[in-house]
Amino acid sequence: MFEIGARKRRLQGGLAVVALGALAIAMFMAWPSSPSQAADHLDGPGVGTDGRTDLADLYVFHPERRNSERQNRGMTVLAMTVNPAAGLISGTSLDPRARYEFAIDNDGDAVEDIVYRYRVIGKWVTLSEVKNGRSRLISLGKTDQVAKVLPFRDSRVRSFVGLRDDPFFLDLNAFNAGAAFCQGVGGTGSNFFNGLDVTAFVLSVPTRWLGADNVGVWARTMVRENGQWVQVDRTGRPAISTVFIPTNPFEPNEPNQKDAYNSANPVDDQANFRDEIVDSLALLHSLNDGAGDDPSDDAAKVNGLADILLPDILTVDLSEETGFLNGRNLADDVIDAELGLITEGAVTTDCVDNDSDFTKSFPYLAPPNGVPGSGGGDDGDDDDGDDEGEDEDDEDDEEDDD
Repeated sequence: MFEIGARKRRLQGGLAVVALGALAIAMFMAWPSSPSQAADHLDGPGVGTDGRTDLADLYVFHPERRNSERQNRGMTVLAMTVNPAAGLISGTSLDPRARYEFAIDNDGDAVEDIVYRYRVIGKWVTLSEVKNGRSRLISLGKTDQVAKVLPFRDSRVRSFVGLRDDPFFLDLNAFNAGAAFCQGVGGTGSNFFNGLDVTAFVLSVPTRWLGADNVGVWARTMVRENGQWVQVDRTGRPAISTVFIPTNPFEPNEPNQKDAYNSANPVDDQANFRDEIVDSLALLHSLNDGAGDDPSDDAAKVNGLADILLPDILTVDLSEETGFLNGRNLADDVIDAELGLITEGAVTTDCVDNDSDFTKSFPYLAPPNGVPGSGGGDDGDDDDGDDEGEDEDDEDDEEDDD
């Protein structure tokens, strides 16, 4: 109980705005602490008051086959997490007023063409597919249990809503100590998020359901207010809002735009938020100027990166194996991947690797850690269906490997 209380106090009082460029800028710029801001955890005033609709992370990946390291490109997994630090800062329940949605753009216009929509009331979970203006119920199940599709749907589809270990990893304590990374034994770091839980929505569908090889995916939460559905939060690539949208370490005196960002649609990102991205990237790219870097090419690099980062959508070519920046696997080290990219090599690692015990069985995320109130346990599905329909999946893989 003492350890749990200490962890909660550290989370509430000691977590700073964390991720990517924030790590680099911390070396020379002080920034006030605020609760659990890492990846997209508690990234704005509106979502920070209710973890049930606060999106933490989004993942899009092909699962590995159970008997090999080869990915099954015939299936695609969508996973989003809410309730950061479930049972400590956030609760462990979900909002019965809310929609929890995966939005898929399959024609490159940053507008959703397919939506997979979850509603959770008590222990009951419904999952619907919205496509071409029509909604169809796909699955009906209970929280913390693997649900299969309704009769006459594809038997390989699986759905899960429940507590899981938080897959995100970062040395947050080293950041709070002035970005003193890699100071552990043998030049290692320590994952602050080890042992913390989240509520996960995990959906595994045939890849063909997404309508194209090249798709963009984002997650969003919505609640009904005054008869209208209002978007509360969204996330695509990790940490875009946390790092680049004011208030952030680079613009501490600007009006807070995070709620406006979270309620906006990706199609409007370039028009509304590009200047914020460019300003922050320009500062980050200046970090290595004193080390002899030629700054004359910074503007071109910054504008190129701004085109990649916005719209805030996780893009993936499903004909290829997944792995950040092509989608996002659970074990991908997104912090290291993006640190070097956006700081032009000034900061490259926090010396932390994944420490979650992911499985090859649906829902893939590690079981929860048993925080009081979380329920604990593991309701993974050993018969997950990912290798069912082998002939079809093998055909897909043969085409992809040509």
